[in-house]
Amino acid sequence: MSTPSRASLHRVLIIDDTPTIHQDFRLILAGPNKDQESFEEMEIALFGTGSARPAGRPFEVDSAFQGEEGIERARVALKEGRPYSVAFVDVRMPPGLDGVETIERLWREDPDLQVVLCSAYTDYSWEDVAQRLGISQRLLILRKPFDSIEVRQMAHALAEKWELLHRDRERMRELELANARLRQEAEERKALETQLAHAQRLEALGQLAAGMAHEVNNPLSFIIANLNHVCRELTARQSQEDVGELQEACHDALRGCERIRRLVQDVRIFGRSSTVSTNPVDVGEVMTEALAMASLSQVPGLRVVKELQPVPPALADEHGLGQVFLNLLINAAQALKGKGGPAEPVIRVVMGAHSDGRVKVEVQDNGPGIPPELLGRIFEPFFTTKPVGEGTGLGLSICHGIISGLGGELSVESQPGQGATFRVLLPAAPARSSRASASRPTDKVGLQSLAG
Repeated sequence: MSTPSRASLHRVLIIDDTPTIHQDFRLILAGPNKDQESFEEMEIALFGTGSARPAGRPFEVDSAFQGEEGIERARVALKEGRPYSVAFVDVRMPPGLDGVETIERLWREDPDLQVVLCSAYTDYSWEDVAQRLGISQRLLILRKPFDSIEVRQMAHALAEKWELLHRDRERMRELELANARLRQEAEERKALETQLAHAQRLEALGQLAAGMAHEVNNPLSFIIANLNHVCRELTARQSQEDVGELQEACHDALRGCERIRRLVQDVRIFGRSSTVSTNPVDVGEVMTEALAMASLSQVPGLRVVKELQPVPPALADEHGLGQVFLNLLINAAQALKGKGGPAEPVIRVVMGAHSDGRVKVEVQDNGPGIPPELLGRIFEPFFTTKPVGEGTGLGLSICHGIISGLGGELSVESQPGQGATFRVLLPAAPARSSRASASRPTDKVGLQSLAG
């Protein structure tokens, strides 16, 4: 017959100042040792009878002869992750703590511990115990002298109750974890649905914008050509008195047409931003080129801090990614100009590996920041915080569309007075593609500012 392992046994703590009581409890709950078993076998052989062995599952029994010692044993057992299930505590243990105070302190150490208070009729009454400890389902009273069957029944019942309590608690913990996972999945699904709806709106708007831009572009070309012809004719007839006023009007009209042409160009880019091809791209090289083209040295006193850690190639479109980086750098520089700008303007460019393996690029500025009520609209098409005439409001929308089309993410964090951080996350290229692209020359394509 196999014996349960020590780790699988319920642990019982006996706290009593009488050594013989410990021997009795150990014989009743833990079973006889080898010498006792040999003696019982001889007794049965000679007389046909023997001592009754404990029925059911045995216990691992520990002893403490004073309350303080028992409390320390319970503390250590809990710390080791092998707490006691049941404690039998004598009510009188001079000269130390009595049983009631010992139980109070045991429960402060281990609130789950099931306790049997061993008391003679002359000790505490039930009313006294209830007044000190309260009426608790964790507590039973065993009158002395006790019966071995009664002790075993109490020990097994309380140990089973302790085990059920821990199983229920473990199930509750598992349910809480499952609920937390479900809540997280629901939040992630909601976020994905929001992103999908936003992408669908952008795609529909892009198709509409591309069609409008195509229709506007042709008549706009005629208007510009005719205005240029009128300007040339007026220049040739400088003798007439009204030439100056007409020339000024023509130049104003040409400036307006140039703004329309820039808007049409941005709209056409916006319409194409969701359809890009991807290849392994050296992100550091693209950022270096964007930094060179951004002409950041023109901002008085601007300090550019570069923290470019080595990263694997990203799966991206080099030209589109360069447009995004250039736009973010120019926007950061523009945020540092004018009223409300910092005395020491700083742009920080950070590149490294994200915790999930994607390539991370951040463009940070220490400008006035973005108001919270505008932060959620920053990627909306035609939304801009710049003065009229200084932008089309499509720059960040185009950037968002380009990065989303690459399977990445573009996000922004900002606090008023603490600047803004635009974060780009890009999928890393597969290892085989990365090695193949390392030796492949990359065609350089001129970048175009989308700041607006």
